[in-house]
Amino acid sequence: MKFLKHIIYVLAFSTCLTSCFGDQKTIIGEDFSDTSFVNENFKGNKKDFSELPKDLCQFLDEASILKGYDNATSVSFNGKNSFGNKNCQFNVVFFNDQSQYIIGSIFINENTNSANWEESWEMKKKRFKSAQYVKNLGMAAIWNGKQRKLEIKMKGYDTMITVPPKMSGKNQIDNNTDVKDIAIAIAKSTNLF
Repeated sequence: MKFLKHIIYVLAFSTCLTSCFGDQKTIIGEDFSDTSFVNENFKGNKKDFSELPKDLCQFLDEASILKGYDNATSVSFNGKNSFGNKNCQFNVVFFNDQSQYIIGSIFINENTNSANWEESWEMKKKRFKSAQYVKNLGMAAIWNGKQRKLEIKMKGYDTMITVPPKMSGKNQIDNNTDVKDIAIAIAKSTNLF
């Protein structure tokens, strides 16, 4: 019995630490009736899920990625690691040094569950302290600053764009810079939204 109490205390303490110092927060007791984040100007997908190739690298533009990063010199793309989903991994190379790179990605997942999607997206946003809505992108969009991830709801699929942090110097990753604008620029340059 003592062991069980000890386990419960440890779990309660770790939950408290996660909610106090981590990015996640509790959503118990939250109201999920706000739909103001839904893009009323959404005119439909430019491409349906079935029209998208497994290798999404063809939709990414090196110039638009480089524009957002100081000290970045090139971008390499790898869409061959597809594991059944549609994706592309890209490496932003800094200082003309192939060993100085940080990884980003775009990932599209089919989602045919259209009933009550607004509530699930509101829940996604409310779960994270660093999450915020992005206007006029897809049916709805959420930026998670801690994870450097932009999620975009489209009709029939969801898109996740994860962008790398910036590098201020050799081996100096600047995790505190906001790269939200880079993620939005990458999304818009794909011409999918």
